[in-house]
Amino acid sequence: MKTIKVKTDGVTRLNKYLSTSGVVSRRNADELIKNGLVTINDKTAILGDKVNDGDTISFKKIETPLTYALYYKPRGEVTGRVAGLPGCEPVGRLDKESEGLLLYTNDYRVVDAVLHPIHAREKEYEVQVREKTTPRVVTLLKRGIKTQEATYSPVKSVHIYGEGRSIRIVITEGKKHEIRRMLNALNLTVLSLKRVRIMSFVSHGLKAGSPHILSQKQKDILLKDCGIE
Repeated sequence: MKTIKVKTDGVTRLNKYLSTSGVVSRRNADELIKNGLVTINDKTAILGDKVNDGDTISFKKIETPLTYALYYKPRGEVTGRVAGLPGCEPVGRLDKESEGLLLYTNDYRVVDAVLHPIHAREKEYEVQVREKTTPRVVTLLKRGIKTQEATYSPVKSVHIYGEGRSIRIVITEGKKHEIRRMLNALNLTVLSLKRVRIMSFVSHGLKAGSPHILSQKQKDILLKDCGIE
């Protein structure tokens, strides 16, 4: 059994705490709880239980090798599990009409390190739009955009090229349809959207629809990028 001490500002659902702590995914946390493999202060937990600061969680986890992979999602494919990567989840998503780089892993420390907004990990995109882009678009993207759906933080960088109809954008958020909604709010029609970089990893050289397992050197770079010892 492994044991962790709860550190939280308030009451938190047990499965959420296990997943955000990088122990397991939310889905796997539910399975552990269902199978009676988790206790809170030496009492067997059930689904729906919550934890408080200072509680002790113990759990029995079946050890599986950690896998890290890059995957180029083709346009038209729904983000989900990928053949050849059993037990691995996508770290973030791309909508069906977008294409490009995804990271897959069963190491939930990496999932939290990449997705949690406080870490502000860089993601880079190439976007083609129908209308010609003006300098005002660059200014507004760098200020941040507010739409009916959400308020989006200023982009990290933006570069216009290709006669004003190609845009390269770097963001550190990961809100749903973020780039499409920001550009739509600026009266730009997105024709294609491609993610070309996540932190130090780029899509160049990847075969669409075929996962690439990271080498040891690449794993070391990923863990360093994520601040994981």
